[in-house]
Amino acid sequence: MAETFFQVTNTLALVAWVALVLFPAKRLVSGVLCAVVVPGLLALSYAGVIGWKLASNGPPPGDVMTLGGLREVFRDDWVFAAAWAHYLVFDMVVGAWIARDSVRLGMPWLLRTVALVLTFVSGPVGLLVHLLARGVLRRMASVE
Repeated sequence: MAETFFQVTNTLALVAWVALVLFPAKRLVSGVLCAVVVPGLLALSYAGVIGWKLASNGPPPGDVMTLGGLREVFRDDWVFAAAWAHYLVFDMVVGAWIARDSVRLGMPWLLRTVALVLTFVSGPVGLLVHLLARGVLRRMASVE
């Protein structure tokens, strides 16, 4: 059952990411679907699983402030799948901001797309690419 939860949340995120990469200038996509609706649904699913696990098992065993303690908590497939949904939520919110910001700045399509795809597969790297590109573009605009 945890595998199904994982597959459903991944598929939902993937569909939204495809829309975001293809239509970043559409407010319905970058301002509603990928900034509110899908992250909201994923957050709700995350909260449901975490609430259920806390209610049925109590607080996590061990010290979650250590790698060993976290490793122990994530041995539960449901907790691990919920943690993945947590990543999906925040990467998508960041991706939606990148889409809106890059369109507003007139960032070239290729640069915007690379930043979005990297955010989808490796969140912080995509954000870093966008922030660096944003800084360079703004510096270039102020020089002209």
